[in-house]
Amino acid sequence: MEQITAKFSKAFRSQRLIYRAVEPQDMPLVSRMLWDPVNLGFGDPTLYMPLSNTVGTMIVQKGLEMSMLAVLVCLPQTQDSDPNLPGTSLRTAQETAIPIGSITLSKPIAPKTDHWRCTKLGVGIAEEHQGNGYGPEAINWALDWAFEFAGMHRVELSTASYNEKAIRMYKTLGFTEEGRKREAIYMDRKWWDMVDFGILEGDWEKVRGRGRKRDHVERLTRV
Repeated sequence: MEQITAKFSKAFRSQRLIYRAVEPQDMPLVSRMLWDPVNLGFGDPTLYMPLSNTVGTMIVQKGLEMSMLAVLVCLPQTQDSDPNLPGTSLRTAQETAIPIGSITLSKPIAPKTDHWRCTKLGVGIAEEHQGNGYGPEAINWALDWAFEFAGMHRVELSTASYNEKAIRMYKTLGFTEEGRKREAIYMDRKWWDMVDFGILEGDWEKVRGRGRKRDHVERLTRV
């Protein structure tokens, strides 16, 4: 009981960050963060062109509708509002926190595939907050949520091969490169690969140093 209570009380926070649901009034903010020139180039390898706030908001809204989980990644506004400190309300911290990015986990896209328990991860951190380790921290939080609360078996993502920094990060976090679509992307007068990554529940358990629950069940049934 106490263990579950502790897990719930810390479910929407990580070491430095707070996570809250995306509200309708957040649409322009999320659009601006994700569609700035740098994030646009690295996050969406389609035809590189400016996006209006209206189009950007429509794309974000469509992405939210297809998401199982969609949260804003936020920084506590002040040290006193850090929910990890004793006596601080998480709700108060969420309401005053400063959004710096977003995390999404998709719903199953293909019909009748819910039982595959697979989701695709999307992450974006505002350019001015990049380089501080917030991206890896937020991804780790999303992986914990996917495997602990949503019962996922697999989390996957894709990126262009020119996104070398992200590729190194994904591998460090436990993702495995599973395949490449060779020269599938044209950017800056060159052809680049689309690289696919995946992390399974068992991979995540190894990274976190946890035993597999089903192995425990199998041991019990053999006794």
